[in-house]
Amino acid sequence: MTGPKGSRSSFAARPAAVALAACIALTPAACMNSGVSVGDRAPDFVVQTLAGGVKKLSNYKGRPLLVNLWATWCPPCIEEMPVLNRLQESYAGGGLIVLGIAGDEDITQVGEFLKKHPVKFEVLLDPQGAVGTEYGITGYPETFLIDREGKIAAKYVGPLPAHGGGPAADLMKALDELIAAGT
Repeated sequence: MTGPKGSRSSFAARPAAVALAACIALTPAACMNSGVSVGDRAPDFVVQTLAGGVKKLSNYKGRPLLVNLWATWCPPCIEEMPVLNRLQESYAGGGLIVLGIAGDEDITQVGEFLKKHPVKFEVLLDPQGAVGTEYGITGYPETFLIDREGKIAAKYVGPLPAHGGGPAADLMKALDELIAAGT
């Protein structure tokens, strides 16, 4: 994983050491949040929209979701944008909603990026990284499949599985199962 502007992040290189240091500095309760796991209820969140409004995860109740946490300075995040676009196009008819949650501190950079690189899915803003913290991500990108009942159905650390510029067969199978469940 990379840090801002593509530099190698020491956090990504030594996550255990950084996590240990953070746990020493923080209260024990803060260190107990190791993120969400498959089968857990997805934590609700409130984030900004590009238009200045707000959205909550609970706004999408009853819909299958692909929630991708990314940043404009993250090369693997940028590389997987075409895959996310294809997934939105391919699975929208089945009710899938693809949400991109940008963790950039400067939200104007997200708007500028999207003007140059339009996407076909909804992008929400998380400049304080609250969603990433609540979900326990270790870096960007990370993606969560959330079922119609609001539970984590799958978690992908790093770029989504892809082959030849499109989603890999195992990812498509997981999405087919996500959409089929509860219909």
